[in-house]
Amino acid sequence: MKNLFLGAAALAATLFTGVLPSHAETTECTEITSLPTTITAQGIYCLKGNLVTNIATGNAITIDVNNVTIDLNGWKLGGAAGGPGTFANGISASGVKNIIVRNGTVRGFYRGVILGGSSGSSGHIIEDILADSNRLAGIQVEGNNVTIRNNKITDTGDSAADGVAFGISVLPSIGVDIVDNLISEVSETGSVSGIRVQSSAEINISNNRVFNLRTAALKYGIVASFDSNRVTFRNNVISTGSGGTVGIGETSINSDNLICVGNTVIGFTSNFSGCDFGSGNASL
Repeated sequence: MKNLFLGAAALAATLFTGVLPSHAETTECTEITSLPTTITAQGIYCLKGNLVTNIATGNAITIDVNNVTIDLNGWKLGGAAGGPGTFANGISASGVKNIIVRNGTVRGFYRGVILGGSSGSSGHIIEDILADSNRLAGIQVEGNNVTIRNNKITDTGDSAADGVAFGISVLPSIGVDIVDNLISEVSETGSVSGIRVQSSAEINISNNRVFNLRTAALKYGIVASFDSNRVTFRNNVISTGSGGTVGIGETSINSDNLICVGNTVIGFTSNFSGCDFGSGNASL
């Protein structure tokens, strides 16, 4: 059994030191040259250099139309100059469809990437993003048929205004894939979550790694809350050292039809909570 955990730790260390895969540069695109900016026409947009802003409210990039791709081309969208009390978001879309955000760094905002809206939000893809040093959430989504994959989310939290922080936050949604993401160093005074799914259904959370949840009184690894339903947790690796609250499963508010298969969880008071079916899980 000890070898199992040593193997998982070695794998985690290898994955943490890796880098996001590079993509061929998108050149057939409309270059974003200044911030803040609002996109009102469908198409492919890109960065061809780092862009920074000191705004403390609003959005660095606002998307107001369906069918938009933003390719950061490996460059940085920076908002740290807005200060620790910033409420400015990096890339934001509300009530639109088929938004793709990919391939670069979003650093120092309140929320790095937020795609949502209570009506009409669907079909989004967020991939190969380094969401670094954002204050409330690295990535937040609300909508149907959304994919969040292969992102690295680090140093989230420590906002001057909030006592909570999330690596990935999913608000009411149906049909979301959250796969192959790395979340590390989430810190706050009250509650932190590596991945939190709220009031959602048909959610697949697979092959993610969550490490180093710090400071908070309540530490959650990958959890479903507020009556989420039909959520599958598969082949995730979660470790917080000691003092974690729930590793995988539900929080105190009831969720149903939770499937927990092949996960490794270390360091929580309840490594698994509320799994209606569990198989092949390991805990310490």
